[in-house]
Amino acid sequence: MNEHHSLHQQESLRSTDQQKRKRNPTGLSLRWKFPLVLAALLLFTVGVLSWLVLTGIRANQTDQMERSLKRQAEIVEMRVKQSYLLGVRQSPEDFMKKQAPGLAVELGISSNMRVILYDGQGHEVGNSLPLAFRTDVSQALSYAIQGKIAYITEGSAITYLAPLQGPDGLLGVVQLHSSTEAQQQFYGAIAHLFLWTGGAVLVLSFILGLGYVSRQTRDIGRLTRASEQISAGHYPEARLLRRQDELGRLDEGMLQMSHVIRESITALENEKLRLEEAVQRLRELEQQQKSFIGNISHELKTPLTSIQAYADLLDMYGDDPELVREARESISKETKRLYELVEDSLRLSVLDKYDFELHTEAVELHSLLEDAGSRIRGKAAARRLNFSIDTVPAQVWGDPKHLMHIVLNLLDNAVKYNRDGGWITLSNRVEQDTVMVYIRNSGPWIPREQWDMIFEPFATLSRDRSRQDSGTGLGLPLARRLAERMGGELQLTASDHSELENGNGHTNVSGNEFSLRLPLLVHDSSL
Repeated sequence: MNEHHSLHQQESLRSTDQQKRKRNPTGLSLRWKFPLVLAALLLFTVGVLSWLVLTGIRANQTDQMERSLKRQAEIVEMRVKQSYLLGVRQSPEDFMKKQAPGLAVELGISSNMRVILYDGQGHEVGNSLPLAFRTDVSQALSYAIQGKIAYITEGSAITYLAPLQGPDGLLGVVQLHSSTEAQQQFYGAIAHLFLWTGGAVLVLSFILGLGYVSRQTRDIGRLTRASEQISAGHYPEARLLRRQDELGRLDEGMLQMSHVIRESITALENEKLRLEEAVQRLRELEQQQKSFIGNISHELKTPLTSIQAYADLLDMYGDDPELVREARESISKETKRLYELVEDSLRLSVLDKYDFELHTEAVELHSLLEDAGSRIRGKAAARRLNFSIDTVPAQVWGDPKHLMHIVLNLLDNAVKYNRDGGWITLSNRVEQDTVMVYIRNSGPWIPREQWDMIFEPFATLSRDRSRQDSGTGLGLPLARRLAERMGGELQLTASDHSELENGNGHTNVSGNEFSLRLPLLVHDSSL
């Protein structure tokens, strides 16, 4: 009977244990909870950081696009206002009706955008692409007529409208069309990069976390089994684990994982910076290419327009001797300008791309400067300029042809950009192991912030220093690069009320001073 009671008690305990296990089913173990929580944290962190970075890229792209369109609208306004001021005086409506078609085509070619011009009443008067698809911009146009800027975004296309202000008020409205397809592609590429990189980091971190926690859960398993033994009535005699040690190891593991996350994010940021620098460089190259194409197109169009105009006049009035003479002189002048423009462009291109051979030799600088001065005296006398030469004997090592080109270019500019009855001086001085050649004149001042700009291709200053004398805008850039190829340096050293000396020996006069530094070969002070 006792044995029967004992067996019944054991069966009752087993039944109780089974009921407890059914009432408290085993949940997800810590071995899986920790890696899953860690993965969730990593996913959240990478997601938030990715969202912040992509949001910043999107905001930066939008800002750059708006600035670009605003800058292009300002260029259009400047060009329209210039045409309005320089043309025959007429009302803004008549001006826009007559000049807008040509201006729209010209501005469309120079900006590489579709350009539509409206008059002050909102009527379309010029379209660079008249056959292209038209967007309904009536509401935005009404805002632009009120002097506000408006734009419409449809997919990857942006339509930008801005008012064109003239000296007497509103001249009209310009509508520019641009595309954000390239920016969207860049944005998509960065988003995919974040997606794949984040996924790789997530999977790798999950695997590493699982392996690390598995080693720790073995001790936790011992505690679990001990707790089961306690619930079964079997009590251990000593502590199996020190939980503070286990928590310390867990804390160390979290710290290691934080290092992994930080290193991954740092690597992503460095890659992002490299990509942004590459994109910025590509944009700068693209802008330089557009600027060069726009400038060379404008420079070629001006003389061609003049030649075409005289050709049309000759077709209509070919029997007028005076017109024939005038046309022959003008066509010859513009043809010469075209030739000089093409010649200077080719020379500048060769200097930029190829390391061509210089025909260097010992050059007597005194004789070269005297020869250059004699060639320019006729032009100087025609404008009643006081031209003086003060040179000392010195020899330099260089290409005489290119040296003559540099000096003649500087002297020709000194004559062109001068006032009638002014002065020009040509001199040289020996300073240690170099020779300094100075060309000074009484021309208008050049602002200090534009001293370096005048050595850029097609650079222009204010209207009073525009290339009205058929200059190509390539002379100074070509001269500077030729000087650098011969080991020299060309720069503008003064352009204000400076201690300059004119041809009459007076000092402290206003004007400009260009200096050409060349390496000295021989200086004979006895000559």
